[in-house]
Amino acid sequence: MIEMFRKMTSAKFLLACVVLAVAGALTGCYSFTASTLPSHIKTVQIHEVEDKTLDPVLANNIHTAVVEMFKKNAGGVRLVNDDANADFQMTLIGYTNKPENYNSNSDVETYRVTIRVSVKFYDNVKERIIYENKSLSAEGVYDVQKNEVEDRHGQARAIEKLQDLIIANALAKW
Repeated sequence: MIEMFRKMTSAKFLLACVVLAVAGALTGCYSFTASTLPSHIKTVQIHEVEDKTLDPVLANNIHTAVVEMFKKNAGGVRLVNDDANADFQMTLIGYTNKPENYNSNSDVETYRVTIRVSVKFYDNVKERIIYENKSLSAEGVYDVQKNEVEDRHGQARAIEKLQDLIIANALAKW
């Protein structure tokens, strides 16, 4: 390989270095922007989260997080309350909060919160499903030994992971 570089002219060598540097800089880089969306998707309606767990506060927190996720990651797409190019619907179908780790005294040290949702993203213009997952699950661990609590730490971490899953699965695949 070294012999190959010796035979290159300085201009070719410089060009090869630039190409390699750019390729290296771009490796692993990805960000979701409006340019990755179909051009006909200009508006999205995010429906209230249907709650099958009887925890309206959690359902509301998930809805708020999804709205913020869209505002942050969907570029020029506008969120509207009706007559949108696409609909985003979620149903909160499961929630658990279970002990995960115990210390030597058999006291619970950490708990694992698990949130399960059903997600449907529908293109109203082309009348087709963009993304659907009937059981998307995310977890968040919180440590009671560090005075962390279920709703503020465990649920928040699970919701953040849920946002990441939605971005990876629903938004980035458009």
